[in-house]
Amino acid sequence: MKRNQPVQHQTEPIAANRTVVGRGLIAIVGMAALTPILLFLAFYAYLCAFQLVFPGVTVGGAPLDGLTPSEAEAELNRIWNEDYLIMAVDAMAPDNAWLVHPEEFGLAVDAGETTRAAMAVGRDGNLVNGLEQLVASMLEGMDVAPTVVFDEDRAKDSLLVWKDRLTQAAVDADIRLSDGEVMTLPSQAGVTLDVDATLSLLRSDPQLIMLEYRFIPLLTIPVDPLRENVDTAADAVRRYLGANPLVRAFDPVTGEHLDWSPDPEQVAGWISIDHTGEELEVFIDPDQVEAYLRDHNNALGNERGIEVAAAIAEVMGALETGDAVSLLVRYDPTEYLVRGSDTIISIAFDVGIPYWRIQEANPMIAVQGLPVGETIIIPPRDANLIVPPVENKRIVISIREQRMRTYEDGSLRSEHVVSTGMPNSPTMPGVFQVQIHILNAYGENWDLYMPHFLGIYEAVPGFMNGIHGLPLLSSGVRLWADVLGNPASYGCIILGLDEAEDVYTWAENGVVVEIQP
Repeated sequence: MKRNQPVQHQTEPIAANRTVVGRGLIAIVGMAALTPILLFLAFYAYLCAFQLVFPGVTVGGAPLDGLTPSEAEAELNRIWNEDYLIMAVDAMAPDNAWLVHPEEFGLAVDAGETTRAAMAVGRDGNLVNGLEQLVASMLEGMDVAPTVVFDEDRAKDSLLVWKDRLTQAAVDADIRLSDGEVMTLPSQAGVTLDVDATLSLLRSDPQLIMLEYRFIPLLTIPVDPLRENVDTAADAVRRYLGANPLVRAFDPVTGEHLDWSPDPEQVAGWISIDHTGEELEVFIDPDQVEAYLRDHNNALGNERGIEVAAAIAEVMGALETGDAVSLLVRYDPTEYLVRGSDTIISIAFDVGIPYWRIQEANPMIAVQGLPVGETIIIPPRDANLIVPPVENKRIVISIREQRMRTYEDGSLRSEHVVSTGMPNSPTMPGVFQVQIHILNAYGENWDLYMPHFLGIYEAVPGFMNGIHGLPLLSSGVRLWADVLGNPASYGCIILGLDEAEDVYTWAENGVVVEIQP
C-alpha cells in the first residue's frame, strides 16, 4: 500500500521556502547596511550640488559650515575685516597702544580667496578623497587659514597720518628773562614714527602680524634737538643786562647834561633772540632802542633834539662795551615874524645870530629887504657852533655886568672883569665857541695887536670877534687898562693881560662861549 511509503514529496517545498526567506533576509540586511552609505553619498551630493561649505569647516576658528560662497564671503568680511581688531603699539613706549582695524594699516583677509579655500575642502580631488575629507571635517573639523593680503600704498598713507599723531617735537634749549634774571631751559629729545622701517616690517610677513602677533609694532625713533646748549647766548644776555651804559645828552647852547641811562628792565625789553639757527643769536633790537631815544627826544621840545639815527648805533655799541654814550643836542631853524621897526641888525641881536647868517637862510632879503608882516627863517641857535663842543668847560660873559666867568665840570673856575663893545660897535649876545687861537693877533683896521686872541664868531664873513688881552698899538701904547669893567672895545671882549693868558691857555677850541645881554 502506498501509506507505508515515505512522504518525500513534502520536503522540497519547505526547503524552497526556506531558501526564499533566507535570501530575503540577506537582501534586507544588505539594504540596511547600504542605507547609511547611500545617505552619506546623497549628503555629499547635496553639499556639492548646492555649493555649501562642508560641515566642520572653519576659517581661523570661525565656522562656515552650510554657507553658500556668497554667505561665507560676507561672513568672512564681517569677522576679519569689519569686527576684527588688533593693537597698534609704540615700540619705544609699549604703554602707548591703540585698538585698530588691520585694514587701516593695509592688512586684510581676502574673503573671496579664503572662501574658495574653504569651499575646496571635500571638492579638491576625486570622489574618494572628497568623501574622506567630508568624514574628517565632520568628525574632527577642518580649519582653513585665512588668506591675508597687504596693501602697501594704503599702509604708507596711514603710517604718514600716524606719524603726525605720534611725533613729539624735540625741545631746543632756550633762555628766558624773568625779573631781570636769565634762566636757561634744557633741551629735550623728541620722537617720530619711522615710516619706512614700520612699512618694511609689515611687508615682511603680513599674515603673521595680523593673525599670530595680533599687533602692529609702530617703530619710533628719537629726534635730537637742534640746539642743546645756550650758555653762550645766556652770557650775551647777561652782558647786555649788566652793561648799564651811561647815556648823556649834552646841550651846548644851554650847557645842560641830560642823563638818559636805561635800567636793566628797559634793556631787557630791547633784547631779541633769533631762534632760527643751531645757535641762539642774541642782539639788541634797534627799533626798541629807537623808540626809547625818540621818547626822550620828544621831551626836549620842538626846537631841539638829538640825531636819533646816529644815537641808535652809539647806544647799541655801548651795550656791547659798557662805555658811556655822549649825545649832542642839536637845534632846528625857527621862524620870525618881521615887524615894521625891525632891521636885519636888530633881529640879529635879538636872536643871537650874526646878520649875515640870517641873510644866508633868507636869500630874498638881499633883493627885496625884510618882508614886513611875513615870516623869515632864523638859523638854529647852535648855528655858531662849528666845531665839536667841549662838554666840561664853559665861558659865560655878561654884557650888563661886564664880567667873564669860566666853569669847569659844572663849577666856577674863575671870574674876571672885562670890557665889551662900545654902543656904536657892540658885542653881540648869543652862544658861540672858541674857534681859533692866535698868540698875538693884529687888527689892521685899528693898527693894534691883540695878545692871546681867541676867535669866537664872525661879525661879518672874514672878520672875527673874540676874547683877548689889553690891546697894544703899534706905537707901543697899551689901550683900555684904565676902563676895564666898562664897554670900550670895537666888539671884542677885553681881559687883563694875565687873565687873557690864563683863559687862552685853558680854553681849547670848541669851548662854548655864552654871551648874555
